[in-house]
Amino acid sequence: MSLLDRSLDLFDRHKYGIIGTLAVHTALIGVFILGKFSTPPVEREAPPMEMVLEDETPETETSQSAGDEASAATAQVTNLASNVTASIQPLSRAAQERMAQRVEQDLHDLEKSEFDRLAEERRAEGKEITVPELDPSKFDKSNYMEKMPKPVKVEGLTTVSYDLVGRAHIVLEVPAYLCKGSGKIVIRVAVDRAGAVTKAELDPAQSTDISGCMAENALISAKGARFTASNTAAQPQKGTITYIFLAQ
Repeated sequence: MSLLDRSLDLFDRHKYGIIGTLAVHTALIGVFILGKFSTPPVEREAPPMEMVLEDETPETETSQSAGDEASAATAQVTNLASNVTASIQPLSRAAQERMAQRVEQDLHDLEKSEFDRLAEERRAEGKEITVPELDPSKFDKSNYMEKMPKPVKVEGLTTVSYDLVGRAHIVLEVPAYLCKGSGKIVIRVAVDRAGAVTKAELDPAQSTDISGCMAENALISAKGARFTASNTAAQPQKGTITYIFLAQ
């Protein structure tokens, strides 16, 4: 008997058992498949994600942008092209002078335009100012020059007197009330042509006090005195200054 015949014979004798075994296995496989597909899949919880909107800008960047815009709005902008990679060159002296002249000219033009505007307003209101023309022939510059004092003689006794011909005093202190006692002090002086006292010394023969308060103050006054200039006076011109001190 061949192998095929023996297999067929074995199957024929045990066919019910083989068929039952196959049926049981088929049923188990079906149950397993149905159970796998019927169970809902477990969803894994995704980690929380930080949502950032595209148009949302961090607060620091917003404040910085606002500050930059404010700075750009308030900063003075020069209407020139600039290479930001180049170094700034200092202005030369000639360029500084030209800039100063231009600023001065701009100020002058601004002042003139404002003056013209005010003048136009006055004309419109009927308040135009007419500047009178001066007659140069009537202008005497001597009226505006400092006038030198002329020699003056006062009648009677004075606290200070001098005997310099052709001179008038410009600066001459009067120390008559600086000392307690009374008396007369005579100071011999030498005056140059410009009117300055170049030498002053006490004349003891004509003075009543040669070492006290009156002599000291008389010498101080004489040395600081100044008289009018004289081109015809002697060089130096000599004379005296007499001081009268009054009792206190």
